[in-house]
This record gives sequence, structure tokens and C-alpha cells, in this order.
Amino acid sequence: MRYWNDNRKSCEHVEPREDWREPVERWIDWMDAIGRTNETMRTRWYQIVRFSQAVDKSITDVTEDDLIFYLAGMGTEGKRGARSAVKVFYQWSMKRGIANRNPADEIPTVPMTLPSGLICPEENIEQGLASPDEDARIAVMLGAFCGLRRIEMARINLRTDLEETPDGMLLHVHGKGNKERTLPVPGRLSATLRKRTGAWLFPGDVRGHCGVDYVAKRIKTATGYPSHSLRRRFATCVYYRNGCNIVLVSRMLGHANIATTMRYIGLVQDEMRNAVESTTRTDMRLTMPTNQIVGTNGSVATYSLSTARIG
Repeated sequence: MRYWNDNRKSCEHVEPREDWREPVERWIDWMDAIGRTNETMRTRWYQIVRFSQAVDKSITDVTEDDLIFYLAGMGTEGKRGARSAVKVFYQWSMKRGIANRNPADEIPTVPMTLPSGLICPEENIEQGLASPDEDARIAVMLGAFCGLRRIEMARINLRTDLEETPDGMLLHVHGKGNKERTLPVPGRLSATLRKRTGAWLFPGDVRGHCGVDYVAKRIKTATGYPSHSLRRRFATCVYYRNGCNIVLVSRMLGHANIATTMRYIGLVQDEMRNAVESTTRTDMRLTMPTNQIVGTNGSVATYSLSTARIG
């Protein structure tokens, strides 16, 4: 159990039920061996440990009803994560003869809710950029101007992750689930990063980079908003200011699924007002740029609503 022994703190409340201990630790070791990130392993550990304590039964005695009642008191995201952890743990356990059935098999996937979450207001972004704490200012720019997660900010190595090109600086981002992506760095942030020295952008107290809490605390102190609200602000700005290109936003955020990206984009009330007002004109025809990909010359085409249909 190398990973867990090296990284966890000794806290009684994070220990699994005694007869679950060995299988859970073997499961974590297995995830480590197949390349799951430390963050994923830590999250799965807490999810399955809490479940083992709540049901207070042996692994083989857990039923669908046990899982259903456990999920009942959670919010949507909590349900999605807990169900997934139980399902994956039991899949692993069944292959090794530890369990004979999976209590999550007959429980439907928890649907995503409508987009939710705070978006950091522009005045609070400006407040953060005026902070006397340089680390806070950089973290705010990384979140608001590049859409980085706090763990991605903490992992930035100045020597290996920044690349100077004729078109400007690029940042190689070490994303969630070992996914890598490359982002252009805006000039305002590039100038600041070039002045930093050492290996890590945010060095730790002992060795390596800082923890995520260091970054999160500075963003919250500087702006009054949580770090993820800056990521949502970035997504919303990129979407509306660049032709509502959801694929662009998704790739810049490092999402594997565009449905996830849609949950980050806020609804701009002015856009909604324009949309509803546009429907009040009964004489309106649809106009849009013609498709240059299929050989047209870029002129504006007009289409009649009377011929519109689905499919």
C-alpha cells in the first residue's frame, strides 16, 4: 500500500470497516498499478470507506436497498460519485471472488442536473488582480484567463511546462486523469510568469509543488469566490466571446464530454432577452453565413421559417 502509506494522514474516521480493510487497500493498489491519479485514488478511498461504515455489513451481504438508502440523503453529485465508486469496487471484487454480486447493477445512473455553481463576477476578478499577494494574482489569472483547475495550477513546473514560441507562450497542462493539453498564455500572464524563478510556480514548504489548498485559499482570499468559480467564468467568457463554440471551450477546459462543458457555461440574461424578442417578429426570415466548407463564397443566405422541420 505504498501510495496510501505515503500520503494519508492518520485519522480514525477515514478507516474502513475492519473486514473491508484488506480488499479496499488491494483495490487502491490496483488502481495505482493501472495509472489512476493520486486525486482519483484519494477520492475513491473516501467514498468506499464511508460506504463501508454506513452499511456496516460484510462485502457479500450488501444489497441494492443498502446502496439506495445510502444514496438517498445525498445531493446529485454526491450520488453520482458514490454510486460510481461502489460499482467499480464491486466489479473489481467480483473478478477476484471477494463478492458474488454488484449492488449497483440495477440502480440507474444518476442523471446530471441543470448547470449550477457560482461564476466569479468581473468586479471580483479585478479585485483579485489588484491583490498585494503575487501568488494570488497569478492564481486568479490562471483560473480566470486560462480556466485551470487548482490542482493544475499547483503542478506547473516553470522549467518544463512553459514553452516560448514565435506566437507567444504556451502552457502544457497536466490535467485530471493524466490528460494533457496545451494552452496559449495571454500576454498579461506571460509577462508575470517570465519573472518567476525556480522549478515550481508554487513551490511546497519541503519539496516539490504546493498543495491545492494553498492555491484555493489565495484565490478565495483575493476574490471572495472559490477557485472553480473562476473556471466557470473562463468557460462562459470563451463561449460567448468566440462565436458560441462549445467544442473550443470543451478542449480548452480539458473535458472529455461536451455535456460536462455545458454545465460550466452561464446563461447571459441579455442573450435570453434578445432570444425571446427575436421570436415576436412573425415576418422574420432566418439569415446566416453560408457554409464555406462546401464551396460557397461566404455570402449571407436567407431561409424561410415556413419550410423548417426537424430531421
